[in-house]
Amino acid sequence: MIRILRYTAIFALTMAVLVPATYANPTPQSSSFTHVISLVESPQGIRHWRILRHTLKIAVPENSKAIYQLIIEAPANIVLRENIDVSEQSGKKFAAKVSIQGKKATLEFAESITPGTIIIVEMNNVKKTAVTTGDKFYKISTIFAGTNVELPIGVAQLRVI
Repeated sequence: MIRILRYTAIFALTMAVLVPATYANPTPQSSSFTHVISLVESPQGIRHWRILRHTLKIAVPENSKAIYQLIIEAPANIVLRENIDVSEQSGKKFAAKVSIQGKKATLEFAESITPGTIIIVEMNNVKKTAVTTGDKFYKISTIFAGTNVELPIGVAQLRVI
């Protein structure tokens, strides 16, 4: 009996280690629509830490429109702070006015982000209000240049085991 319990525990721990920590699913999957590529938590997978950095990667394809604003809605137990840096993959920083209202962070860019860019959004000093386990979801929306309509572009899933 103890041998069966031991093997069951080893199997369960092995499966827990093999499950990836983050996911990002674009809504609609199209090469011409801006979409979320990934979400990474740093340090990764530590549920007891209170202050973290969450990094989003967003693709703005060549066939897409330029982005004027980016809206990030945090999960229930996450508090966003105005310490958010936005850059492209090459490291060039984008000037963005950041405003936080409740769980929503709005990033308004001084210059629209042009198609063909991969945006990296580093949300520094993100605070967890409680020990986190399970799945947490960030909802990501955008306002394209020349419009006033907020369109969802994806959901980034954070899984803490």
